[in-house]
Amino acid sequence: MKILVIGGGMAGLTYAIVACKNGYDVTVAERNARLGKKLSQTGNGKCNIGNVNVNKFCFNDSPLAEAVLRRIPFAEYERFLHSCGIFTYTDAQGRVYPLSDSASNVVDCLRYQLSKYGADIHCNCQITKIKKVKQGFAANVDGISRVFDKVVLACGSGSSAPDPEIFDIVPQSMFTPLCPSLVPVKIQDMPPILNGLRVKANVSLTMDGKKIAEQQGEVQFKDYGLSGICILNLSAAIARNTVLRKQGKYVFHLDCVPNMTLEQLTQILIDRIDVYHNDALFYGILHNKLAEYVLRICGGSGATAQSLARTAKNLIFDFDRLLDWSMSQVTAGGISVLWVNPDGLVVQNGLVALGEILDVDGLCGGNNLYFAAASALSTFTEEQRKRAFSRA
Repeated sequence: MKILVIGGGMAGLTYAIVACKNGYDVTVAERNARLGKKLSQTGNGKCNIGNVNVNKFCFNDSPLAEAVLRRIPFAEYERFLHSCGIFTYTDAQGRVYPLSDSASNVVDCLRYQLSKYGADIHCNCQITKIKKVKQGFAANVDGISRVFDKVVLACGSGSSAPDPEIFDIVPQSMFTPLCPSLVPVKIQDMPPILNGLRVKANVSLTMDGKKIAEQQGEVQFKDYGLSGICILNLSAAIARNTVLRKQGKYVFHLDCVPNMTLEQLTQILIDRIDVYHNDALFYGILHNKLAEYVLRICGGSGATAQSLARTAKNLIFDFDRLLDWSMSQVTAGGISVLWVNPDGLVVQNGLVALGEILDVDGLCGGNNLYFAAASALSTFTEEQRKRAFSRA
């Protein structure tokens, strides 16, 4: 069987490796100059390659994600990684990294497998049209028209690129709206005094006054707005609503003193307010710049302990917009579940679709790389996977 895999990211590489090890004639077409370009940049170069706590709640409400998770538990994904020479460790939060702590090393392992088992690799090769013919599918690969028995779409999305890409290969009617996700957010009238600060906080996101999501972790204050893993995860809720065409007013609420109750913080400030200077009220509790901002919001020297505590525990930032595709880790939206058979991930035009081109997106922490690889593995039978995993 001759197979064309379009895309050399995690999904495409995984599919191509397993197919090659099962004896198929595999051609990989990658539009970038090298395979695994985006993969080599993940996890700040360390490659957060998965998460042992992965479950359906880590993804948007998608039957495709649930079907893939059911067929490919994390242990099966780990067996694939080991068969490619990638060995891992797990941190306290369940995030999985390669022992090498090197994303480029992971890409090297995957590329080596393709080379070892004879894949035909074409980089700087963008395939924009596929034609259904009697013998299968016709595609132009580096100027030569070739016919394949199967075509696999693993071409990712517009994330980490200047613009999103809609492929002529799949009719645009099959796509939901697309939106950058896991992305920093622009805040209306962001106060310059906070730029560069980092704070551990509990963060809630409200839409029209109703809480729709919450996260805990480090918030990074930027000149344009907010970033940090917890903010990226909350951006996914906004992106998902955008895909569903839901609109509203979003507000971020930061509890900047998460380790104290409102009552505890209020009492500390009551005890201090008559003996401490204003700029010392939050010593040992908040960064000086953040404390200065809280005091400013509350009116300065006349502020009560109660109002200062309430503000520090509920610092409000009005959402403006998600930042652009180049700063996003994934794309919300993609080929709609309405057009995809979960068994084999076959689109109604006969193509196989994997990874981020599907309408599946997950939270930070290795979930999206896991889904990309697992979606590829799920299209093979258990016997085919065993055969591939037994060949190093």
